[in-house]
Amino acid sequence: MSFSDISPLTGGNVAFSTLEGRPSAYNFDNSPVLQEWVTATDIKVTLNRLNTFGDEVFNDPKVLKSYYYAISDFAVGGRCKCNGHASECVKIDGFGKPVCNCKHHTKGDDCNVCKPFYNDRPWRRATANNPNECLPCNCNGKSAECYFDPELYRATGHGGHCRNCADYTDGPNCERCLDNYYREASGTRCLPCSCIPVGSLATQCDNTGRCSCKTGVMGDKCDRCQPGFHTLTEAGCRPCSCNPSGSTQECDVQTGRCQCKDNVEGFSCDRCKLGYFNMDPQNPQGCTPCFCFQHSSVCDSAEGYSIDTVSSTFDRDDEQWTGQQRDGSSVSVQWSAGGEISLISDDYFPMYFVAPERFLGNQLLSYGQNLTLNFRVDRRDTRLSAEDVVLEGAGLRVAVPLIAQGNAYPGENKQTFVFRLHDSTDYPWRPTLTHSEFQKLLHNLTSIKIRGTYSERSAGYLDDVKLITAKRGPGSPARWVEKCTCPQGYVGQHCERCALGYRRSRPDLGPFSSCDSCNCNGHSDTCNPDTGMCDCQHNTAGLSCERCKDGYYGDSTVGSSSDCKPCPCPGGSTCAVVPKTKEVVCTNCPTGTTGKRCELCDDGFFGDPLGENGQVRVCRACKCSDNIDPNAVGNCDRETGECLKCIYNTDGFFCDRCKEGFYGNPLATNPNDKCKPCSCSPYGTVDRQTSCLQVTGQCQCFPHVTNRDCSTCQPGFFNLQSGTGCEQCNCNSIGSTNGQCDIGSGQCECQPGVTGQHCERCEVNFFGFGLSGCKPCDCDPEGSSTAQCKEDGRCACRPGFVGARCDMCEENYFYNRSTPGCQQCPSCYSLVRDKVNQQRQKLHDLQTLIDNLGSTSETVSDKAFEDRLKEAEKAIMDLLDEAQTSKDVDKGLLERLGKLNSTLTTQWNRLQNIRNTVDNTGTQADKARNRVRDAENLIGRVREELDKAKDAISKLDIKAPSISGDPNNMTLLAEEARNLADKHKMDADQIEKIAKDANDTSTKALNLLTKTLDGEGKTNQDIDELNRKYVTVCNITFL
Repeated sequence: MSFSDISPLTGGNVAFSTLEGRPSAYNFDNSPVLQEWVTATDIKVTLNRLNTFGDEVFNDPKVLKSYYYAISDFAVGGRCKCNGHASECVKIDGFGKPVCNCKHHTKGDDCNVCKPFYNDRPWRRATANNPNECLPCNCNGKSAECYFDPELYRATGHGGHCRNCADYTDGPNCERCLDNYYREASGTRCLPCSCIPVGSLATQCDNTGRCSCKTGVMGDKCDRCQPGFHTLTEAGCRPCSCNPSGSTQECDVQTGRCQCKDNVEGFSCDRCKLGYFNMDPQNPQGCTPCFCFQHSSVCDSAEGYSIDTVSSTFDRDDEQWTGQQRDGSSVSVQWSAGGEISLISDDYFPMYFVAPERFLGNQLLSYGQNLTLNFRVDRRDTRLSAEDVVLEGAGLRVAVPLIAQGNAYPGENKQTFVFRLHDSTDYPWRPTLTHSEFQKLLHNLTSIKIRGTYSERSAGYLDDVKLITAKRGPGSPARWVEKCTCPQGYVGQHCERCALGYRRSRPDLGPFSSCDSCNCNGHSDTCNPDTGMCDCQHNTAGLSCERCKDGYYGDSTVGSSSDCKPCPCPGGSTCAVVPKTKEVVCTNCPTGTTGKRCELCDDGFFGDPLGENGQVRVCRACKCSDNIDPNAVGNCDRETGECLKCIYNTDGFFCDRCKEGFYGNPLATNPNDKCKPCSCSPYGTVDRQTSCLQVTGQCQCFPHVTNRDCSTCQPGFFNLQSGTGCEQCNCNSIGSTNGQCDIGSGQCECQPGVTGQHCERCEVNFFGFGLSGCKPCDCDPEGSSTAQCKEDGRCACRPGFVGARCDMCEENYFYNRSTPGCQQCPSCYSLVRDKVNQQRQKLHDLQTLIDNLGSTSETVSDKAFEDRLKEAEKAIMDLLDEAQTSKDVDKGLLERLGKLNSTLTTQWNRLQNIRNTVDNTGTQADKARNRVRDAENLIGRVREELDKAKDAISKLDIKAPSISGDPNNMTLLAEEARNLADKHKMDADQIEKIAKDANDTSTKALNLLTKTLDGEGKTNQDIDELNRKYVTVCNITFL
């Protein structure tokens, strides 16, 4: 409420606000009353009292009527009521009343309610601190409609309650499925439970869609019976009435018929099939097949048998277990005090433990039972095979891996392995056998082998082997032992024997053979059950009394006691009746006799048993020295015994000698050692005879022919083909090696260099015929006129050549390779020759003088002797002076050769320096260095040759020639000096060439051999000087 002031009296302003001055205006957002107050929709102005300035006291009506109320410019200000959810008001389509432009998911003229689907909390007006917007409902995407539920809001803090949930959902937030629905695994939709009412306890299922089933009912929808139940009704399924030993505890869900094990039958699986017995809950097949040696299919459990075990614990020793390699060879097992045996291998090939005898033999009672063993290996790198456990017997063999039948992989710790001895496919013995074959194998079990090694250098350890079997006697019953109901003709627990009056049809099969009734043709009521042999009577014999006994004849199959009569033959021999004539003929006469009544000697015998040709003679075997064919007929004369058909090249009354043209021992036991053909050579045998000595086989040979068959000439003879004997080789005793010759051509075997039919002469170009053969002439082809030499080996020389081989030039001749033959020396050499001839003459005169000193017969006076002596002394002194002069000349020559040697030494040193320089150039100068080394070698050889020349000159000794025309030492020396000079010249040329090549190579080596080039130039000059000095030496030599 607001009032006007006393002044001004007119034109005053009265203002009124719904909020200002209100006590709770500061807490407007929390004051619902004030919020309601400011939303006034009607204005009422009340004029209650005038200010008369005291005139009311006088109560003058006229004065009072002069006072009045006046209102002008009445203005009302306001705004839209949007409750804080809008910032403006708008007119819809530009007309009508303005309304709020609502936010915060609100609606209404005043934004006074929440929009549809935004009802998760109650509507509130917005404040300065909180917009209080409307929140959407949480319907999990299953609905677009909801309303605010206060009770839900108070309970959960969320008031949005969804309507019309889709996909069979329900709940305030469509968060669950409708009754009888469940949410699928993806969680996106609900599916109907579809529980079968007849099998379900309720129509609601769990969160997986599985219904709650009645007793004996199963399935997600309770639509079928559980295993072991059948016939679905309102009360559920009825339990199967199955025998637990013979069934799988399941039956047909419609009929209730039980599902039987393989060898069981019946509605409730309560009986074994025909051919099976001993229904056992531990047997996967239910019943054990009847064995009965395959003679019966009806059997039952035998009484009086208890469970037994064949075992090896190895507490004391190896208990006769052995080892076997892959090739079947045996090895020893190792026993340890810990109670186990072991095998150790060196390679990858497996080794097996082999069970002893007590585990073998007839183990039929172990069929369907377990073989148990403890086993370990020393490391886990085990490579198993299909044949780790092997059973053998009755010609059959099966094997199984170690890890079969649910066994674990072997390791370093001891493990137990169990193997069921059964033919079922659940126990994969390979190859697959039928139950009768498996039982047959166990009936004659010959081997149990357990693999012991599985890798290279590995070991396997075996312990506690057990084989379950059965035995007669008290104990836990062994119900798997059979007692067969045998058909007619069989008896025994397993029908293993033939009944009385029956026999084996195939005795070789033993108890597996069928039994047939005995057939004794009326001559016996019994027979041997194993062999079928009848106990024959009435003089009959045979397996079925089908024939008469030896010494009797007749038809025993008639069946009367008089079927067989005695034979009319000597010595109780057998006989037979000829069918056509009914004549009785003896068939088994005494040895050596034959005939219808044994009246003749048999083939191979002789004599006269009836004495028809004189005295009675018993038939005896013909004696033909084992030289007849025993299968032949008519080997000897039946009266005299003479052998008629001798073999092995024998002859004679008793075949006791060799035939003509054969020899040997006809009585030898080996046919190969009896008579052999003489085989005399027609060329070496006299008159070409074919016969020989009976014992030795020696043929009659021509002269000088040898060997038993006259097929070879004697040593030193030949030409067997002549037909008149062998001719003597007549080999030269000196020219042949051994006096032997070719047996066909007669050519002797000659010494080296010898030729001719009889080795009587030297070959061409050979000489010196002797015990060691001939020596080659070896004539020099250039110096000799022919390659053939004389008897003394000297060759015929061309002019200018001398020597035994014509390989030297004669005196005053020299050899020049540029011109063929020896050339006459220059005239300068005549001086040397004349000088030498003078010396020779003087030496000859001196020798004559000395010889005359003692040989003359005249009396010589002292003065004359003294004169001759002085003459000889003077001649000697002259020779001495000339020798001294020659020595001085030779000394000068030696000095010049010494200087030459010194010069060569200097050059060698310089070349050494050059080589050292070349060495510094490294690998690029290797070729130059090698060539310098070659030059050094050549110079060394030159120096050696010079040394030899100097040595030869120092030893110069001129002697008079013994034969005119032969060269003396001086000539040889001159020739040698000339040869040396030529050789040195060639060597110098070679040195020059090598040095030049070294120079060129060094120039190419990066110009590092400049110094070497200078040295090479100097070397070339020195070599020229050497050439000059060589020429000088040559001239000196000729002088």
